[in-house]
Amino acid sequence: MAFELQKGIEQTTYRRANATFYTLCRNSDLYELLETIQNYNNRFNDKFKYDWIFLNDKPFTEEFKRAVQAITTGNAYFDQIPEEYWSLPENLNVTKMYAGMKLLRDDPDGAAPYATSLSYRHMCRFESGFFYKQKLLQKYRFFWRVEPGVRLKCDINHDLFKEMEDNNYDYGFTIGMVEYSKTIPSLFKSMRSALQSLGKDHLLTDTDNYSEFVFDRNTNDYNYCHFWTNFEIGNLDVFRSKEYNEIFEALDRYNGFYYERWGDAPVRSLILSLLLKKGTIKRFSNIGYTHPPYTQCPTNEKVHLSHRCTCDPSLDITNEWYSCSWIFDNIESGENPLGISTHA
Repeated sequence: MAFELQKGIEQTTYRRANATFYTLCRNSDLYELLETIQNYNNRFNDKFKYDWIFLNDKPFTEEFKRAVQAITTGNAYFDQIPEEYWSLPENLNVTKMYAGMKLLRDDPDGAAPYATSLSYRHMCRFESGFFYKQKLLQKYRFFWRVEPGVRLKCDINHDLFKEMEDNNYDYGFTIGMVEYSKTIPSLFKSMRSALQSLGKDHLLTDTDNYSEFVFDRNTNDYNYCHFWTNFEIGNLDVFRSKEYNEIFEALDRYNGFYYERWGDAPVRSLILSLLLKKGTIKRFSNIGYTHPPYTQCPTNEKVHLSHRCTCDPSLDITNEWYSCSWIFDNIESGENPLGISTHA
């Protein structure tokens, strides 16, 4: 049963967007989460007072709910994820799954992160194809995902939810980067097959979507780029759409979340890049944001000072070799992903 705590009536006439923060967490994340919530309050939500939804695969403790409610500035809502959204698929070959875990654990170059974690695999599948089906999220149009331990490094003085709404953006992010390829060796092959089964393989070469963010037309192959989903603002109507769910369900049949270790970021980035039209994805390049070990930090001094940023611009990930942010920026500016102008 969902647990809800409501704040008193706010003395303001400000019209918020139909939106909420959203965090998937565990009871053990409490104190790290409180630091993150306080940071988001200071940098953004003290001004706008948006609601916050907290989900857990286990029941939240009363201590957790009291502590979180005491620090949030909007209404706080808590719920447990249904078992069917956090369990092994019926058609899964468990022996094959454990063999895949062992392969990642024993890699000569070093074990992959979360190589043998079953809960991490459940999480990635949930965030890819089930989070938006949660009852608490149904009344909202937009969500802003926040993970315990992340930090905003600059003030955000305007309402990002309203920016999304007013400009018809369906998805917003800060950092783009390449995925650890050994965790997704068959992802793109599976995606191609899923698209072909749906008669949608043309999406890989369409020019009015963001396919160039994930698909290199020079090599006719996947480039491993993804939106780093620990900071994202999204239109839930996109995730609820028939088109999104058709692709997810066709892809999910390959059980790559378990046989390999598909992450929600590469999976969702592939689907969104193919479905969303140019002009509907926003990169928030002036937002300072840290999810250890990576940081986005404005390098423009005027922006850095006016937004009271505390991050080191020299640590900005944007132009690192493993960043894909610049690829997205080139697409948005009318250049191809390699930076060659496509304007006449």
